[in-house]
Amino acid sequence: MTDKSNTSKKARAKKPSASSGDNYDLSGDFRGAVVNIQSTIVSNAEVKDLEDLPPEPGEPPFQGLQYFDEKDADRFFGREAVVARIVGRLTATHFLTVIGASGSGKSSVVRAGVLPALRRGERLADGSLPPTDSGQWDIRILTPSAHPLDALAASLARDSDSLSAITTLRSELAQAPEALSLVARRMLAQNNKKHLLLVIDQFEEVFTQCRQEEERRAFIENLLHAIDPADPQPVTVLLTLRADFYTQLAFHDHLRELISQNQEFIGAMNREELTRAILQPAALGNWKVQEGLVEVILDDLGSEPGALPLLSHALLETWKRRRGRVMTVSGYTAAGGVRGAIAQTAETVFRQRLSLEQQPIARMIFIKLAEMGEDSLDTRRRATFSELITRATDTSTIDAVLSILTDARLVTTGTLEPGDTRVVEVAHEALIREWPTLRDWLNQNRQGLILHRQLTEDTNDWIKPGRDPGALYRGVRLKQTFEWVKTNPELISLAEQEFLDASQKIARKEAGQSQKLARARWIQALLAVIVIVGILGITNAFAPRVMPRGTFNIAVAEFGEMDSNGEIHSSETGRLMSDWAVTYLRSELKKEDPNLIVWPNESTLFTRTRVGLVRQDTAEETASNIHADLLLYGYIDTHTDPPQLILNFWIAPQDKYKFEDIQGNTQIGKPIRVLNLNDPGISVQGELERQSTALAWIAIGLAQEQLGQTEDALQAFLKAGESAPKSELVQFFIGREYLFLSDAQPDRQEELWQAAEEALLKAVTLNDQYARAYIGL
Repeated sequence: MTDKSNTSKKARAKKPSASSGDNYDLSGDFRGAVVNIQSTIVSNAEVKDLEDLPPEPGEPPFQGLQYFDEKDADRFFGREAVVARIVGRLTATHFLTVIGASGSGKSSVVRAGVLPALRRGERLADGSLPPTDSGQWDIRILTPSAHPLDALAASLARDSDSLSAITTLRSELAQAPEALSLVARRMLAQNNKKHLLLVIDQFEEVFTQCRQEEERRAFIENLLHAIDPADPQPVTVLLTLRADFYTQLAFHDHLRELISQNQEFIGAMNREELTRAILQPAALGNWKVQEGLVEVILDDLGSEPGALPLLSHALLETWKRRRGRVMTVSGYTAAGGVRGAIAQTAETVFRQRLSLEQQPIARMIFIKLAEMGEDSLDTRRRATFSELITRATDTSTIDAVLSILTDARLVTTGTLEPGDTRVVEVAHEALIREWPTLRDWLNQNRQGLILHRQLTEDTNDWIKPGRDPGALYRGVRLKQTFEWVKTNPELISLAEQEFLDASQKIARKEAGQSQKLARARWIQALLAVIVIVGILGITNAFAPRVMPRGTFNIAVAEFGEMDSNGEIHSSETGRLMSDWAVTYLRSELKKEDPNLIVWPNESTLFTRTRVGLVRQDTAEETASNIHADLLLYGYIDTHTDPPQLILNFWIAPQDKYKFEDIQGNTQIGKPIRVLNLNDPGISVQGELERQSTALAWIAIGLAQEQLGQTEDALQAFLKAGESAPKSELVQFFIGREYLFLSDAQPDRQEELWQAAEEALLKAVTLNDQYARAYIGL
């Protein structure tokens, strides 16, 4: 940072440029204006006489960290050329993505530049005109948040006061990719509009905040269908996307191709554009600028494309330190300059404006407003006000702290549609990047904060459908979360605590029921187990082990890692994940049916039970060799970004019952993302536990089916559905078992057929390529 004396020398050494004498042409696309430099620029000699003056009252001409919105269009300057290019492209395409670095001004360009230009329909800076009748377009703008379908439904139904209408619309969007197109036509007819412009700001939230793959896919498919040239609709989709999230599009081929062909990149502003962005808002408010200040600021700013929030905040802080009506070099220096103003403001507010009692609350708020990303690529997140209420805080305490933070323009508050849910977010992600104290807070326990984010989402998902017991934590996941909560109680909201209390309560209840059932079964099986152990010890000591016949055997192979040649080899991470799967399976089966054997088990003198690497083409042979009825195997695919754990299981044919329609290689659920190969931890364990628990119940169901206990088998498959509600395989098992039960109970045949059809149709809805489900239909 340049010190005050050097800055002053630099200021005196430079003179402001002008396009014609003392007049500087700052005309925009629709707000033609010429600012007289003599009336805006104050000489260094005059400033000396003003240094002791207090600031004159007035409204700030700069936004600080907040983006420009439509209401700020009259103060938005410097981007006239790029606004004209974007508006021009909308005349020829129904899809466009505005891409740029974080802090390049994408949101401001669209909100304060493009939208007002479309509404006015007047000639642009390059002489072109907006699309015909753009002034009559119905414009809807949204940010995806953690639930993009909710945000889309709320935006489309904003004219309705009915919450049920929004809920119905959300359901339609989730079920059919053509729903957006149909709703758009209906809405335009009702509003007497000709065209819908759907603006999705911060599109990267679809990847950073939405944790439900099905919801993400449904959201994207609705957008793609609405702008499909094969079926033209009166809809245009305009996205803004951070450039560093471009790689996330690799998972969506059609979307990636569409964006690559229809994008407008927002780069750094040149010095002339930046000069307009500084001087014109000041001139409109009759504020003055010291001679040379603009040049000093621009030299400090450089050509970094993501530095606009730094500039805007430095200008706001310089204005706050004005002398009379003049923004001075000394005020700019005192604010910390372009590079230091954000950190200085945040640190000053935290250390000086907040009391010692309020500081821990502010720390908690800032931590909750950051979304943990890969490789420290953190982004902002929108938190509901209820998330901030903990046992140590109350509404008035939080409101008092938020009032200080919003006055300093470090955070913003608003209302989440539908309804009146209060939300809070940091004013700009630049705060997360530029404030070292916040960076330290986030880096102190990143894995723990990732666990907390998952807890927050799971709590919200539990509350939303009416506190479904199936969504509560159990087993290892519950224990792991409680361990973290013990050391971080100040971060847990009241809703999250309620969720954990309910999880603990149901876990105790289920454990008690399971212990009673297991005790009875154990007495029956004890003699058989003793005989089996004796036989194994006598006849097969020190030999490679096979699983005993007569029970339903589950084996878990070591998970491997696929290299660049497509070969699967051993890895520490893979072995760790396979051990987790064994733990989850054994934990669930011990509670429900201890007679089902899980390999590997604890090795003894007479047992060597670890199963090595298994591929799809060796699964049948491996299962046969060790007498496994169900073999779980998998590998980590490192070619994807991020890597993914892909799980498969093999179901072997039986002597008493041949599972012809289901035997072979099968997947229980979607691939599991592995955010950190060196420390997979929280990013893997939650989903791995869900899939393993579902697999345990599938095994119980198959074992019951083999014994002819069809009703017990059905109940087991239904339990599997609670752990994996989005698995087409589980729905197929449920539908299949209903069909079997209908043969055994002719008097209930119609009812059971209908239940079977519902389950099989759900399987097809989840995956229309799942051929097995069509057999039952």
